[in-house]
Amino acid sequence: MQPLKTLIIYSPKIYNKLNFDTMKKQTKKIAHHRIVNLNPDEISDPISVVHDFFSSLRLPSHLKMLKQWRNDAAFASEAPKNCDGASLLYQYEITIKLLEAAWLLKDKKLGKILIDSKKDTDIAKRHIKSERKKLHDYPEHLSIWEIIKPSAVLKEIFRMYQLYAFQKILNIWLHDALSNSFIEESLTKAEVITVYEQLVKLFEAMWLISQRVIAKA
Repeated sequence: MQPLKTLIIYSPKIYNKLNFDTMKKQTKKIAHHRIVNLNPDEISDPISVVHDFFSSLRLPSHLKMLKQWRNDAAFASEAPKNCDGASLLYQYEITIKLLEAAWLLKDKKLGKILIDSKKDTDIAKRHIKSERKKLHDYPEHLSIWEIIKPSAVLKEIFRMYQLYAFQKILNIWLHDALSNSFIEESLTKAEVITVYEQLVKLFEAMWLISQRVIAKA
């Protein structure tokens, strides 16, 4: 005879609390990766957001604006701000959208070149040299491996900062760049620089992905 299984019966109060706690944990998990700036069409086709980003400005112009935004956010109290409010707000909006698209694309392995850059370094270098001649504004801040596999950059970026963290950080950047007032959550210069470096790599990796997807189409 099999042993009787213990049956646990929760009172309605306890059951409701357990159910509420489970829902709270699930909601919290989803909230950390919420997509709030993309419309349904962009969510279903996030690569279109990348194409739109680089159709608005070329890569060097985006990097230039990002650097100015970094300076206004990190050194706001030491030098006069050079940013134009409308331009900065636009840069903030499209950067947030690019980040959300990147989070949706990070597991897609888009733009990957079928070369083992760790074993076939010379072949990878020759490919990069050839591709550089064909494309304008080639990345300057990515390693050979990252150029061969730009989707890996997206995964690495989101290992450092989750999507919700980037959303919060860029909100702070926007405030610090536009305002002379201090907020409690303002970032240190080192923190601003770290985020800036990740965004530079994001821009360059997404540019490569966009160019290779267009070439393959």
